Amino acid sequence: MSNAVLHRQAVLNRQALERGVVRSGAARSYRTEPRRRRTDGELRRPSSGAVAYRPTHTGVSRADHARGANDVGWRMVLASVVITAGVLCGLVGVAQLATTDGVSNSAATEVVQVQQGESLAALAARISPELPVAQVVERIMELNAMSNSALHPGQSLIVPSSSTR
Repeated sequence: MSNAVLHRQAVLNRQALERGVVRSGAARSYRTEPRRRRTDGELRRPSSGAVAYRPTHTGVSRADHARGANDVGWRMVLASVVITAGVLCGLVGVAQLATTDGVSNSAATEVVQVQQGESLAALAARISPELPVAQVVERIMELNAMSNSALHPGQSLIVPSSSTR
């Protein structure tokens, strides 16, 4: 420690001894003299008196106040609704573009006859060789409201039209 710090501590200790307070350790202090009791031998609380409170009337201004920065007007609500509707329309549009397939885009259909020994997968490969077979089979079942993939020779089916035909 520096000499200035040691000198300051010595001065504080000397002042504490003069007042009857001894400092030891970090910041603990205690009195060297015993506490004095009252002459009748009891420690008592001071007697209490009636507590008088002052009136707390607060004046209220009757002047017109300017709108605060936190007030929201009808224009702000309307703008929020319009912006929210625009964002929702945009999200729905993006979701629809992401979920549309190449087969679903073609609105044009045609009718074909099932040949002897032909399965639904073979029919899908025959009518749309450029598209995945599973997508074309799903679209054929959807167009014809089929619950299973059983076919009969000579059966007429609605199929999506192929762009190569």
